[in-house]
Amino acid sequence: MKANDSFLATLNPAGKLLAHLIVMFLLMAVSNPKVTLLIWLLAVFMGIFLGGWSLTYLLKRLLPYVGFFILICWMMAAFGEGEETLWKWAWFHMTVESLNHGLTIALRMLAFVTYGLLFTSTTDITLFIMSLIHQCKLSPKWAYGLLAGFRFIPLFQSELTQMKTAHKVRGYKQKNSWKAFMRYALPLFTQGIRKSERIAIAMEARGFTGKRDRTYYQTTKLAAKDFVYLLSLLIVTWGIMTFIE
Repeated sequence: MKANDSFLATLNPAGKLLAHLIVMFLLMAVSNPKVTLLIWLLAVFMGIFLGGWSLTYLLKRLLPYVGFFILICWMMAAFGEGEETLWKWAWFHMTVESLNHGLTIALRMLAFVTYGLLFTSTTDITLFIMSLIHQCKLSPKWAYGLLAGFRFIPLFQSELTQMKTAHKVRGYKQKNSWKAFMRYALPLFTQGIRKSERIAIAMEARGFTGKRDRTYYQTTKLAAKDFVYLLSLLIVTWGIMTFIE
């Protein structure tokens, strides 16, 4: 999770997450594919004009999911039930109702991915953790543990790359995928335990006890633009659900 220079990157992460989660919950109550499509296009519109997305960036992130969404739509449409038949062959029976249901489910999943991408691509992980502490009253002990866990991910990726390179240099070839997994997982797991112990000792040495009454280098606050974004997104989404049939 890295923030860019867009407008959405300047919003409070907790407020932005709340707005997107509410839209996702509203999507669960939608059974009209047109409404679901428009709510998804709203996320695309915000990503391009407010989130700093380019069409290339959007296509690279969403194309890996397109095949999965098409498969979900086909399974829902071709094996559904309904009265008005559109196409029938062998054991496939596509009706108007099943097609609408398949499109709704597939577009809903695509909207979930897009709104999630809209949050992660415009949010700094450190500010997100700070907003969980200040706005959501999350315990600092859990918050800093979560932050440390996120920081370990790129470290594990770089270490895994180094291990694979070292094995190639030494001419190691492993055809058994399970043995290869164990060969990489064991040293990564061991190094992770060592690093977690070092971090715990360093935090205790600096007086970290997990209490809430402590000072912070970074603080986050809810501003007027956060409430404007939340209300605007909810009003537009509710308008689409109300007036589009």
